[in-house]
Amino acid sequence: MITQATQSYSNATQASRPQITLSEQQTSTIKETLEQFDPDNLSEADAQSIVNSFSEAGIKPSKALAEQMSELGFDAKAIGELAGAPAKPPKDKPSAQVDLKQVVEYLSDALVEQDSNQLNDEQKQALLSDLKSQLGLPEDGNLINVHV
Repeated sequence: MITQATQSYSNATQASRPQITLSEQQTSTIKETLEQFDPDNLSEADAQSIVNSFSEAGIKPSKALAEQMSELGFDAKAIGELAGAPAKPPKDKPSAQVDLKQVVEYLSDALVEQDSNQLNDEQKQALLSDLKSQLGLPEDGNLINVHV
């Protein structure tokens, strides 16, 4: 029964996802931070400084961040790698265990960005799908497996 519900959830997540956007303050912070660096001559220390600045400002890695950085001439993935940020696990090889604290932090951050009382089922499904992606879980897999 739980598996059927999860599969229904997974199928619904393949519909359009709400695009997480950056606030004006976040966009301003990104611009101000990146103005201090030359995109063609970044050191490891520069990359770490950029990642730390974004982290301190509460800016999480996202497609919106990568697009904003690209518009400013920076490659978000390259900066993350240069800074030594952990790579996402491949989608075809899900991690064996998930850190519950990571799940709670991700959901908290995602729900702060949106009024959770106003989310429709499709938006809730998209959040679940994004969570699975963040954790490296397969789209059609279960978020939680309970064994007795």
